[in-house]
Amino acid sequence: MELADELREQGRGMAGALLVLGISFAYTVETWRLAVDVRVVHLLGYVIAGLALVVVITRSVGFRSEEEDEESGTGPDHRQSTESPLVVEFGEVVFQSFFIGYATLALLGVVDLQTPFPVVVRMGVIQIVPLAIGAALANELLSGDQEEIPEAGFPQNLGVFALGAIFFAAPIAPTGEVGLIGAQLSWVQLGVLLVVTLAVTYLMLYELEFRGQSRRLGGRSHWRQAGQTCIVYAVGLLSALGLLIALGGIETEPFATWVRWTVVLAFPAGIGASGARVILG
Repeated sequence: MELADELREQGRGMAGALLVLGISFAYTVETWRLAVDVRVVHLLGYVIAGLALVVVITRSVGFRSEEEDEESGTGPDHRQSTESPLVVEFGEVVFQSFFIGYATLALLGVVDLQTPFPVVVRMGVIQIVPLAIGAALANELLSGDQEEIPEAGFPQNLGVFALGAIFFAAPIAPTGEVGLIGAQLSWVQLGVLLVVTLAVTYLMLYELEFRGQSRRLGGRSHWRQAGQTCIVYAVGLLSALGLLIALGGIETEPFATWVRWTVVLAFPAGIGASGARVILG
């Protein structure tokens, strides 16, 4: 497999880890505290049981596509004769989960260089199970061009983007985590978060070969792809702001706080908006 294809596979698993299940865990303060307070024996039991479920999912659906299995000689018949492909796929899922888990926690300012190492390890372990489940499911559920739904045109697709953004951001918007994360991030970190959200949105739509990518590309230039990415992010941004206003608590805050909270909430909203484009067209 070429390097670009391998990176695309790994990237799809990481993005899928956030999209399917993992984003809500990253924004939940209880999971941060649980990582510190939970007893080691309970933590080990949680990880063992969770990763056992990931093994079952990986064995059932596989991380790699069927075409790649056939080309590499690791199709269904070969998998029955050796456990090596399952071990490799499971190892990839675990790697993806740890990488995207720590990257997200660092991006949100939950862990940094001052965080004690045992706490960093525990936080990664807490995150790994939901992220690994998402990564294991992403390839089967969201990749390829199977059963594509006709793509809605502009401006109808704005409703699709908004639906996905609200679906992901609404459970997070009323929580205290948005304000907590927004307060502890510097303006530079907020700028990085904005850029990363745009990058993840672009990758999900045009690079990671999620469902319907060939239709979304459709001969569009890179500039048009970038413009569409900005539109998707803008919908996520407006949806995040609308949720914060509708749920109250932001009206009396200064303008800088509005910006901080909106950018923080736009991260899951942007992922949800691009995910809706992948799932619904």
